[in-house]
Amino acid sequence: MTAREDLRRAGAAVRAQLGLGERATDELMPGLPGLIDEVVFGRVWARPGLALDDRMLATLSALTCTQRLPQLGHFVGAALHIDMSPRLIQEVMLHCTMYTGFPTVLNSLEVVRTVLSDRGMPQPKEDLTEADLDELLIMGRQMMQTLHGERSEGGYAAPDSAASGLYSTAIDFLYGEVWNRPGISLRQRMICSVAAFTATGLESQQRKFFPSALNVGLSRTEILEAIAQTGPYSGFPQAFNALAVAEDVLPA
Repeated sequence: MTAREDLRRAGAAVRAQLGLGERATDELMPGLPGLIDEVVFGRVWARPGLALDDRMLATLSALTCTQRLPQLGHFVGAALHIDMSPRLIQEVMLHCTMYTGFPTVLNSLEVVRTVLSDRGMPQPKEDLTEADLDELLIMGRQMMQTLHGERSEGGYAAPDSAASGLYSTAIDFLYGEVWNRPGISLRQRMICSVAAFTATGLESQQRKFFPSALNVGLSRTEILEAIAQTGPYSGFPQAFNALAVAEDVLPA
C-alpha cells in the first residue's frame, strides 16, 4: 500500500467518524473522491492540535460566510452526527452574520431548518431575556474589554474615528447582544470569529481578533489550526494569508 493510499484510508476514517458518505463520485470527476479523502479529511481534518468539534465550528463558519449552502447542509448533518446541538449550530450562523450580513444568517438557518426537518428533529425553541439599549451598551463595553483588553477602544472603535457612529451599533448588538447570547461559549464564538475573518480575508479584523483569542482560552496552536481548517472550504490562499497574519501578531 502506498503512502497516498494510507492517507486516503485515514481520510475515509475521519469522514466516516463525521457520518459523511461519499459526496462526490468518479462519475462526477475521475479521482475526485480519493482526492477529497486525502486533502480534506486525511490532511486537514486529521491534523492534531484542535478537537473535532472545534474543527466543525470552524468549518460551519467558513461555509456560512462563503454561502456554500449545499455543502453547509452536508456539514450541518455531520455536526448533528457528532452530537453538536441544533442550538449551537444556529448560534454559529448568527455569530457569522454580523461579519457577513443578515442575508447570510437567513440563508444558513433555512439550511439548518431543512436538515432538521429531513431528520424528523424539532426546531430549537428557547425563551431569551431581552436587554434594553442602555443595558446592551454596558454589556457590549464589558465584552469588548473581556475580549480585547486595552485594545478595545483603538482603531475604528475609537470615539473620534469616522466609523464611531456605525460602531456604536456593533457595541450594542454584536458585543452586547450576540456575544452574550446563550447556547455557545466565548471560546466557541472566538473560533467562529477566527474562521470567519479567515474565510472573508479581513486582515484588519484578523489582527485584532487573533491575539484576543488567547484571552478566552484558545492556545496559539488552536488558533493556527482553526485558521488552517478553513483551507478546503474558503480557499488555501485565504488560510495562508491569515496564517501569516497570525504569525505576525501572536506570541511565539
